[in-house]
Amino acid sequence: VMPTIVKHFDKKSGKTRVYESTPHYDPVTKQSRPKRKYLGTLDPETKELIPSSGRRGRTASSKNVTTTEEDTASARNRDFQKIISEKETEIASLQSEVKTLKATIRAYEKVCTSISNTLRKAPVIYD
Repeated sequence: VMPTIVKHFDKKSGKTRVYESTPHYDPVTKQSRPKRKYLGTLDPETKELIPSSGRRGRTASSKNVTTTEEDTASARNRDFQKIISEKETEIASLQSEVKTLKATIRAYEKVCTSISNTLRKAPVIYD
């Protein structure tokens, strides 16, 4: 069986991709399924085939620049150092807040004790 050329238009990107399709019989499903090989895209104006590079997968973009493991580890290390510094600042702030709240609780306990002692000494009036 001869391979055929299949054109697939992607509405989302507006590109027409071209494949070489060869039928392949699947004995499990007992049906024919296409085996496709990507050839490239069609130029929208000239309708000529722009061939693929032949390499599989996405091409490296400016956002996806390959870096060495050392660069990645160094960047991660800096990120972790920053996070640790932020957490240490937060811990210090929370410790200060706890200290202030404990002092406030002690002051309230003194007031409550004073009120309790005063109420014990007060004469009891029966109606």
